[in-house]
Amino acid sequence: MNKLPGIFPLILLLINLSEFPVYGESGKEEFIEIELWTEISKTVPAANDENSKYLTDNELARRILEDAAWIISGMIYGFDVVYTPKDTARRVEEYLKVSPVASIPWGDKNLEITDSWNSNGKLQMQIRYYLGSGQITRKELWNSNIFPDAEGVGTVSIFEGYQGRKESVKEGIKDALRNYLRLRYTNKPREINARVLINNPPYTILDAGGYKSRVNITIKFTEIVPYAYY
Repeated sequence: MNKLPGIFPLILLLINLSEFPVYGESGKEEFIEIELWTEISKTVPAANDENSKYLTDNELARRILEDAAWIISGMIYGFDVVYTPKDTARRVEEYLKVSPVASIPWGDKNLEITDSWNSNGKLQMQIRYYLGSGQITRKELWNSNIFPDAEGVGTVSIFEGYQGRKESVKEGIKDALRNYLRLRYTNKPREINARVLINNPPYTILDAGGYKSRVNITIKFTEIVPYAYY
């Protein structure tokens, strides 16, 4: 593993950070730190040409930063989830929608690349996000025993392209909801509406030709609709 010790080698050897307005502000004490990666091959097989074209180092870095902003948003603000389980007998197809409650904007100066290195054909980055007082309060509001935790694993084919990493996290959220409800509801619900918070950075690997993510969430159920309603 060729590890680059800090942000200055990153500027010199990897990307031109002037294209990425993401410099951490000093004086902040509470932060979220995550490690993310993307394949260095630059021609990862994908379902469409846009995902398999030749990529520059800056484009690879941008992909990681965009994923980081999405995940950290889910760790601060959470996601709204609408999920309809598949029911073959009723001819109901599965439906899943995972929407950020709020998002860290591109160029947020509290987002900082702290390290970067190449390992096993991947560009890996350590990224830190400094929390403001309002964001700290938002996270603290989730610290209650009335909101259950659950864990799930999601897998998406590598042929979905680089977006498959994010999709595997969504699938992990769905699996966590199913794992929680399976033990408490005898009958399959018609629809599940919930708000979830990602508790820890998802752990994503390449496994058997797919992106596999382990996700731990806290859940606020809005509505669980049984088939009896219809």
